[in-house]
Amino acid sequence: MNSEELNELIGKGYTPYAVMKGAKSMVKLSDNRDIVTDREDNGIEVVPKGEKTPIKFMPRGQSNNMPYLVMKRIGTNVTVGSNVEFKTKVIYGDGLLVYRMNRDEQGNIQKKEVLPAEEPEIFEFLRMNNYNHIRMEIANDLAIFYDSYVEYIFNREDSPKIVQIKSKETTCSRISEIDEKTGKSEWHGYSAEWHKGTPTDLIATPLLDRQAPLRDLMTRMGRLPNDNGLKVVGKQRRFIHNIQMNTPGRFYYGRPYWWSIFSSGWYDFSSAIPVLKKSLIKNQMSLRYLVYIKDTFWAELYAKHKAVDENKQVELREAFLKEMNDYLTGEENAGKSFVSHFRYDRVKGTEDKDIIITPLQSAPDGGEYIEDSEETSNTLSYGMGVHPSIIGSSPGKNKSINGTEARELFIITQALNKMYQEATLEPLYVVKELNGWPKDIYFSVTNCQLTTLDKGTGAVKNTGIKPENEE
Repeated sequence: MNSEELNELIGKGYTPYAVMKGAKSMVKLSDNRDIVTDREDNGIEVVPKGEKTPIKFMPRGQSNNMPYLVMKRIGTNVTVGSNVEFKTKVIYGDGLLVYRMNRDEQGNIQKKEVLPAEEPEIFEFLRMNNYNHIRMEIANDLAIFYDSYVEYIFNREDSPKIVQIKSKETTCSRISEIDEKTGKSEWHGYSAEWHKGTPTDLIATPLLDRQAPLRDLMTRMGRLPNDNGLKVVGKQRRFIHNIQMNTPGRFYYGRPYWWSIFSSGWYDFSSAIPVLKKSLIKNQMSLRYLVYIKDTFWAELYAKHKAVDENKQVELREAFLKEMNDYLTGEENAGKSFVSHFRYDRVKGTEDKDIIITPLQSAPDGGEYIEDSEETSNTLSYGMGVHPSIIGSSPGKNKSINGTEARELFIITQALNKMYQEATLEPLYVVKELNGWPKDIYFSVTNCQLTTLDKGTGAVKNTGIKPENEE
């Protein structure tokens, strides 16, 4: 059956099931192939709070709640959640570095780290806005959605300066339909009620030109001439900057390449394996033991409880059997001991036991689907651009790598995520221009540089100012 036929069946209300090797029952598979598919329509008209004119915002996902669905899927899959966290940590790096860059008399580029005492205004801005936390939020949103939104807030002076930066939750963010006259999305809509259809708590903020946000902002603040050749300071004091990783053919929102794990069905397969294993373990425990109870045991039990009535005897017997079954099949009783009395027959030379419990050897025996789990973990990690050996997502034997391989893989990962790291610094360069910080001031993300053991330490901080062998 091809994907079109399967989609047709699902559309008619059929639910997909799978029977995996070694299983005696079917497992219901979730279907997440369409959760990252956008809805094709003309947008949703919403009247922002305090306004009268509606603005048309473009939905994200079939029910306009796709970001929430993606976050839910991340939180329920071990491999995907671990990969997202790992990528976020790599993007965040080891910290933020402020440095000066100039050229010496010989024409060589020189970089020198700037201390707080040298540029107190810059470091005070970073501290008061908790920019490390903002970078963390940008890293999270870029790793998951390829889109992040920050808000610039200006003061009311004649020559306005940025006094505050805020990170806006991507799951609550939508952008307006492209204006035919300007060719740009003019508004950012912020609401926690997009999934309800038409939100009532929407806050609309001007959205900077996504292709040239700095130029747009400087024009709005009268630093550059507008289309009429005039430098005019607008009345608006709040603006949204959309930091994004562009993907071809996407006019409104990014579509991360790693979302292919949903549309391909590999996510569903990976999520089905732990459900199946749990079902196997839970169901097999009730058939794992064969219990032998000597016939004289019941007479002794009845006598002990002085049960003469037949109904009372049946009640005692059923209560004992239920207690025995609960003890053997209860997950909380795993590893506990069971005590049974026995007598020794001197004539026959054998033990005379009241109760004998024999474990049943049933296959599979706890090691089922190791290869399937390894395959899905590797495929998900491959799709997300994370080498499985770095985070240990590959189960099974002989899957470890040596220290040199791990070190090189980690360095490669840092290098490949450089464009994400630089994206977390974009707001600082905007503030630099609008607030008049020195032209020779630059920013970078420092990284943890793993070293070899012959250097006497496990890691150093690579700032990019000195060569690696001089750190």
